Amino acid sequence: MELSLPDEPERPSPFAIRQVLRRAMAAALPRSWFAVNGSRNDNRVCLTFDDGPHPQHSLQVLEVLKEHKVTATFFVIGERARQYPGIIGRMAKEGHELGHHSFYHRDPASVSATQLIDEAKSTSALIREITGTAPVLFRPPHGKLTVRKMLRLWAAGQSIVLWSVDPKDYVRQSADEVAEYVRSNPLQGGDIVLMHDNLPHAAAVLPALIESALKDSLRFTSVSAGIARQ
Repeated sequence: MELSLPDEPERPSPFAIRQVLRRAMAAALPRSWFAVNGSRNDNRVCLTFDDGPHPQHSLQVLEVLKEHKVTATFFVIGERARQYPGIIGRMAKEGHELGHHSFYHRDPASVSATQLIDEAKSTSALIREITGTAPVLFRPPHGKLTVRKMLRLWAAGQSIVLWSVDPKDYVRQSADEVAEYVRSNPLQGGDIVLMHDNLPHAAAVLPALIESALKDSLRFTSVSAGIARQ
């Protein structure tokens, strides 16, 4: 005689748990501390770019933004900013906002809170040296932070910025795949879009993304402006 035992409830994945925690924190904390999106009652959206600057792809993104008169926010890696200070200077000169994304973009699990803060300070000092302004927006590598790291970042005067829209351009095989995601997931007011200016896909899909958003009566702004209204 066989006994039929009830199935064990499926355990939520670590990714699902992180998503729940992220939404709870975004709802509970001021956006000046922890931002996933701006106000949903606003028609503003934010384009953000990680992992640059890149000597080719970042310049292509800047050309598209300039042509369409769109302001964006760049979360730059310190060691790459040190390699290409001229691109950082151009970003600032053309009115874009600069945030930072650690100095080496190492696996978050391998970096202590003290190491992360040291990297943040080094990147901030480098950007201040190039542009005259120290960034206050920080995006953690892979979007992963421990409570200790968050507390240390806040104590250092940093705003932690994640995102609400991720086309996953870093795993797509072509710009067409990214464009298909963009077409299937139109932007909404308050969205913070994650893309990467160290890869070729962003510049290729930006014109269509921008034109689609403008047709929907959305407008583009920097992250600081987009999260200013609580």
